[in-house]
Amino acid sequence: MSRRKAATLLAGLWMSLIVCLTMLSAVPTAFAQTSHPAATPDAPAADLRYMDRPITTFRASLTGATPQQRAERSYAALDALPESMLRLPTQAVQGSLGQNRGIVFRRGDRILFALLEGDVDEADNRPFEVIAGETQMRLDAALAARQAQLHWPNIIRGILLALLATAVLAILVWTAGRLQSRLQTRLQYAIEAHLLRRTSKTFDWTGSAFHLVRQIVQLLFLFFVAALIYVYLIYVLERFPVSEPMGERLSDFLWNLLNTFALGIVNAIPGLIAIAVIFLLTRALHNLINNVFAAIQQRHLNVPGLHPDTADASRRIVAIVVWALALTFAYPYFPGAQSDVFKGLSVLLGLMVSLGSAGIVNQLMSGIVVTYSRAFQAGDMVQIGDTSGVVVSVDTLSVKLTNVRQEEVTIPNAVVVGAIVHNFSSRDGKAPALVVTSVTIGYDTPWRQVQAMLCLAAARTQSIAQSPQPFVLQRSLSDFYIEYDLHVAPVNPAQRLLMLSELHSQIVDVFNEFGVQIMSPHFEEQPKAPVIIPPDGWTPSPARPASDSGKTKTTEG
Repeated sequence: MSRRKAATLLAGLWMSLIVCLTMLSAVPTAFAQTSHPAATPDAPAADLRYMDRPITTFRASLTGATPQQRAERSYAALDALPESMLRLPTQAVQGSLGQNRGIVFRRGDRILFALLEGDVDEADNRPFEVIAGETQMRLDAALAARQAQLHWPNIIRGILLALLATAVLAILVWTAGRLQSRLQTRLQYAIEAHLLRRTSKTFDWTGSAFHLVRQIVQLLFLFFVAALIYVYLIYVLERFPVSEPMGERLSDFLWNLLNTFALGIVNAIPGLIAIAVIFLLTRALHNLINNVFAAIQQRHLNVPGLHPDTADASRRIVAIVVWALALTFAYPYFPGAQSDVFKGLSVLLGLMVSLGSAGIVNQLMSGIVVTYSRAFQAGDMVQIGDTSGVVVSVDTLSVKLTNVRQEEVTIPNAVVVGAIVHNFSSRDGKAPALVVTSVTIGYDTPWRQVQAMLCLAAARTQSIAQSPQPFVLQRSLSDFYIEYDLHVAPVNPAQRLLMLSELHSQIVDVFNEFGVQIMSPHFEEQPKAPVIIPPDGWTPSPARPASDSGKTKTTEG
């Protein structure tokens, strides 16, 4: 038995020696094509992958074969290995030809591929033996994966585990669908209990709130299902040797994504704390400013240079400046504020605002002028240019009036600044502005009688205040007539036009009553018959007789 064992061992040694000699003779042949196996710029590098696993990268040409051709031949050699050779260890045989060195990897008597020094990346400073060792480890891992893939129990176990994972995924998705309905009901009930009961008196939030809740729950459900499917794919792919690298890449992507988010949150915490501190301090300062200007507006506090009428506008301006400064201080602490995208977007928005807001800025500045000029306020009867009406509001960009026809007229602040403003309302306890109407009467009528008749007409007009008393001025002595101006104070300046209409009616009645003709605006020759209407002709059909109150006032006059 010992002789047989010795003979068998000797025969094995001889066979190994013959194989080694064969491999060594093949290496010089592999290196004989060139004396400089360096990567050429015309031949791009090619990666050798097997079983979806990276093994090495070819950069140099060998026996006229480009790196791409070497990768294809090496892949064909790996794929042609029989199952029996997959159990053998990988052997690395070194060879050299002149100054060129390389390593040939083989399994049994089959050459898989050769790794040359020219295949090493120029930026990689590690020794060639270390790189060859890593290449051999990756090659063993790829061939081990192929061997495991050819083992049917591994495939069956992977299929069974994949089916089990599919069942678990279906159960989780079904459970999530049931929880979606319950969560939507709970959120709707919470919103109805805490939000809708408080705001239902001013606005019906029901439809908007329910729609928002439905959208939020659906997004949460879709996100949860997508996360389950992603984890399911990772688990199933890692159960099979051929798809295990893809599962590992998906897993690495998920962990890198979570790590990026986590690091971003951790790095943003100091900036968020600074923003919160700036916001709280600015809010406290804003509340102080509101209290100060509220006291000024209510005349509880007197500050030189600040009028109660402009206190609200001053409060808004100061608040805008304070918050703008706070935003300037907090800007560097916003997450991503230092990124080029954020800076470019800020510049783009600033440019858009600068180019498109020239008119708005003009209106804003004009609004400040209107506010601080204190020419009028809400409720005043004014005339701006050719437009008369009651001021409804003085806004940031415009002034709104309501005229006698109940039309709302909007006048831009820039137009208000450039127009002449007449305010007919009383301010600070003063009497309202007087209203003037004119008549022209010939020289044949005594001026004292004309003044008395005009004052009588003013006394009969109910919408005219008797304090201050109406008075008449003879404004002009023209060629053919005297021009009389009647000045009266309206009870309600907002009804100025209606008061003038009533006053004109009383003037016509009084002049007809006393037989004085009105030839306004002027006349050049006396008519043959007086141009008057006697009292019995004042109410022809369909006019109605005058009221008793008017007759009483006439008697008193």
